[in-house]
Amino acid sequence: MKKAFFMTLILLLGCKPSKENSQGENFSENVNKLAAQITNDSDKLAFFTREPYPIHPSFQPFETGSVFPKGWILTMMQNDLEKGMVGVLDELYPGIKADDLYHTARRGGMEDIPEMGDLVLTGAAWEKSIMWWNAETVGNWWDGFVRHAFLTKNEKAIAQAHHIANNLLNSQDEDGYIGIYKPNLRYQHEGSNGELWAQTTAFRTLLAYYEFTDREEVLNAVEKAMALTMERYGEDGKNPFYLQNAFGGVTHGLMLTDVCETLYRITGNIRYQDYATYLYKAFSTYGINRAFNDLRYPYLIEKDSLFQGHGVHTYEHIRSMLNAYYHTGYPELEVAYNTMLSKLESCILPSGAGHGDEWILKLEADPTATAAEYCGMLELRNSYGSLMEKTGNVQFADAAEKLTYNGMLGARNQDGTAITYSKHDNCYRLDGKHHKGGESTNEPRYKYSPTHSEPAVCCAPNYGRNLPYFLDQMYMQADNGIAVLLYGPSQLTTQMNNTTVSIEQQTNYPWNNQVTLKITTDRAIRFTLTLRKPKWSESVAFSKNDTIKIDGDFYKIEKVWLPGETFTMTFNNPIQQKTARNDEAYLQKGPLVYAYEIPHSEKTIKHYEGTDYSDYYCFPENDDHMDLVIPESFDSESIVEGELALNGRLFDASKQKEVTVKLVPMGKTILRRVTFPEKTTIQ
Repeated sequence: MKKAFFMTLILLLGCKPSKENSQGENFSENVNKLAAQITNDSDKLAFFTREPYPIHPSFQPFETGSVFPKGWILTMMQNDLEKGMVGVLDELYPGIKADDLYHTARRGGMEDIPEMGDLVLTGAAWEKSIMWWNAETVGNWWDGFVRHAFLTKNEKAIAQAHHIANNLLNSQDEDGYIGIYKPNLRYQHEGSNGELWAQTTAFRTLLAYYEFTDREEVLNAVEKAMALTMERYGEDGKNPFYLQNAFGGVTHGLMLTDVCETLYRITGNIRYQDYATYLYKAFSTYGINRAFNDLRYPYLIEKDSLFQGHGVHTYEHIRSMLNAYYHTGYPELEVAYNTMLSKLESCILPSGAGHGDEWILKLEADPTATAAEYCGMLELRNSYGSLMEKTGNVQFADAAEKLTYNGMLGARNQDGTAITYSKHDNCYRLDGKHHKGGESTNEPRYKYSPTHSEPAVCCAPNYGRNLPYFLDQMYMQADNGIAVLLYGPSQLTTQMNNTTVSIEQQTNYPWNNQVTLKITTDRAIRFTLTLRKPKWSESVAFSKNDTIKIDGDFYKIEKVWLPGETFTMTFNNPIQQKTARNDEAYLQKGPLVYAYEIPHSEKTIKHYEGTDYSDYYCFPENDDHMDLVIPESFDSESIVEGELALNGRLFDASKQKEVTVKLVPMGKTILRRVTFPEKTTIQ
């Protein structure tokens, strides 16, 4: 079977690319944007030789496993693990179980590639990168699954998490190598490779597992593997980004900086931060494939240009550039940081998502014309977490909440059995096609699926990483105490001055405006509790009369905390009418963006045998949503069915009269309209 598949693969790779492929009609024309030659920009990076002056981050993360879900977040995570796609992706996509690519099925060449589900090969040059694709699928699923297992305390899933970690530990070679390649390919690629990327997804899993279990041999294994990589792909070894015809796996590998940051937090060993900075410098040195490196320093400082590359790479690389800036303090990287923020602004949709399906293409965000990929949303939200940690700016915490509660939840179906790979804020239909200018082109990303096995099984495993990473961002260590940076049902437990301190948010936030904080301690202890004041809140009412100081965009309570104290915060969030980049208006209250929910029907296009899971399209039942216009004001609100919704009147342009509508949080919608023309602009 393997031989027959290999012969077929050889024939396919020798053919001209076919118009019939599983990637959609706009993928190949963008993926192959190679540079005419490898450009060496070392002269632009000479400042890296100067003495660094690190900038102290505003906050410090707690270890993974310090924050557990409560309330609706716990319920959703339990559902997704026990009944949804997180717990069964390895059954729905057998490649996760069948392809033991870190251990018994390592890659030595194209002959080692297994069958790739519904992926259709066309002979395009980028398809060599499928040697590493399953490392992304498998590693990211492991990461989300392991975190779900421990955070929901699911014993069956925890047993599976032990098996995942033990298999990775057993795969380690004597020299420390953990990865997907046989010796003939390790650290000596000439083209597309996934060496650093495959290690990133595996090591993120192992380090999370270590922090849940305290198994020292796991940390030792990762450190030994990293020592080998840092030697072979380091200052005295080979630059991992000096390659011909490199594709996405190479530049995804820059995210080994995530592993470096985690190892530095755990061990305090500065060499990991030094290596993360080296990786960003190495990445910025050589220009290879323009589609995957918007955050290279030489491209980033081009102030008058917009982002154009693969959205996921652009949004994840923010963390690498930011970490290099804070670790060195170089003013050149401060310029790059500010330019990044300026370029990022034009990418942001009303949902909080950064557009990119798959590509940004120098387009400004348009809620009707530019969709957002789930992987891109996850990486941008995680970068917001890093931004708020380092800068202390609440705008990034606001952005993280907005994106999570709108764009990311709005890609999930109501029972957690499927997500959309890509979705527009104004999502009028999901029928496997991209509709623009009266024309339709094939786009398999526009549907609900638990796997999305035609284009790539990447967004489905990344879905499992959403809420666990969000929990890690909710609380951070601050000077003299603890900061609550994101709101939602959760509980932090940590040690301060030999005292166990627990902070629980008892709330249905963001679906209501109240958060009750319960502080539990072993004994009376003095510390400062720092609470974010969201930019969208006109004020916050506190139920207790403790001395509350306002320090910029934070409330601070410095006192001796007694065991069992509670108080309630009530956010005063007025309805805000905002303007999107398509010049239409949308409504936001607190972190929630509101949408007109479009009645729809569903059509199953694929059933997963022996399961209740399916891929399906969604079609609108009517076009009433197309004629709706926002009048001069929309200021009604009410509690509908126990959750915050907006009742009010929109103007129906076809009927020339106002109609009563209920707008709901877009995170709870399938088909929807989020932005509307303003009546004053069409009269």
